[in-house]
Amino acid sequence: MFIIQSFSCSYIPDKQAFDKERYERIELKVPKGMKSIIKSLADDKEMSVNAYLQDLVRKDQCGMFDTMQIAEKNREMISGITGNMHDGYDIIFKDGHSCHCRTKKDVRSCIIEYCSEKGG
Repeated sequence: MFIIQSFSCSYIPDKQAFDKERYERIELKVPKGMKSIIKSLADDKEMSVNAYLQDLVRKDQCGMFDTMQIAEKNREMISGITGNMHDGYDIIFKDGHSCHCRTKKDVRSCIIEYCSEKGG
């Protein structure tokens, strides 16, 4: 005799709420043919397209951190740095704090000051 149990799909709304609270979505438009190239590059690294693109962004940010000579211990508190030498730089910390700096030297000073203040 087999007993069949029914399973509730209540986890789906819970997962959707979890995702909505913790993640953001972006739409990425690429020229025709580029999608298959991106998928192939991700597959070559045994990654999903999402993980592959996030990895590229992380590597780009690491390059920015290296260029600005940001200490390893402070990098953990930074969500990202955007900008350039003409418009200045925006620093976004993981706790939501942000600041705008005109020069790379100002960026380093701001990060050191904020991270020291927060115990980083």
